[in-house]
Amino acid sequence: MNEPTLPDNVETPMQSAVGSPNHGLVAHPPRLHRASRKPATPSAVSAILTYGKLAACKLARRPPSQLERDINRRLLGYPRNHNYQIADRRVTPGFKLHVRSRIVTSLYPEPLESFLDIGCCRGFFVLEAAERPACRAAVGIDVHEPFVSISKRVSEHLGLRAAGFHLATLDHVSRRPEAYGGPFQTVLLLGTYHYLFWGSQLCRNAYDSHREILSRLARICSSRLVFSARLEVSRLPRFLQEKAKASGKSAAYNTSRFLETAEEHFDIQQAGYLGKDPLFVLSRSTA
Repeated sequence: MNEPTLPDNVETPMQSAVGSPNHGLVAHPPRLHRASRKPATPSAVSAILTYGKLAACKLARRPPSQLERDINRRLLGYPRNHNYQIADRRVTPGFKLHVRSRIVTSLYPEPLESFLDIGCCRGFFVLEAAERPACRAAVGIDVHEPFVSISKRVSEHLGLRAAGFHLATLDHVSRRPEAYGGPFQTVLLLGTYHYLFWGSQLCRNAYDSHREILSRLARICSSRLVFSARLEVSRLPRFLQEKAKASGKSAAYNTSRFLETAEEHFDIQQAGYLGKDPLFVLSRSTA
């Protein structure tokens, strides 16, 4: 595969987020299950109750400053399951993101020591990881510059020194993982895999290979990969369904073929579903 192309202002890693000591997120979502056991999804009732507590905390705080109101305007939009707001130097996720976060963070190892989010969007999971005392580096990469810039702005405002965001691809990080703070104990890949395989409107380069993607993921992940993706052609966006059909490679893109290839590098455990798509914990094989 050719080196993925990005705009001319693609960056190399740099020191991130300077400022005051951690002011923090609202709360760490409770760790309901360890990935070494059979994971289960936090209940809807529990999610509603905990979100109510977050909302109550938000009401008790000072209202957002003018700077925070300016930032908040840039934090809303598609995809809505990544929306959050800040006030009084604290983060409150939207309900969809709150539910998603409770499920995903329950699968992290403890302690969380280093973290990479591939396709980090507005950076919520990186910010949450950077808040944890044992996490030396929490890094997010994305190919959409507005996501990277707003994530940086939030982390600087919160004073989260462990957080870093980069306009970069999996190819960039897997070629020089140490330049980005890797290899990482924990890697998060949610809803992005099909773009790595088939390409996207933002980055048209495609790997076209489970083996190529998974070998790169194994190169940057030292312990655990938390993974959810559209692994069936029928679940792809329409433009990718058409591309898959035209490529003649549709038969190679399904859950069974993905898992078969993933077993070359990882031990796999299904942890339920994230929305309509399977959620897996992939642990680096020790054999």
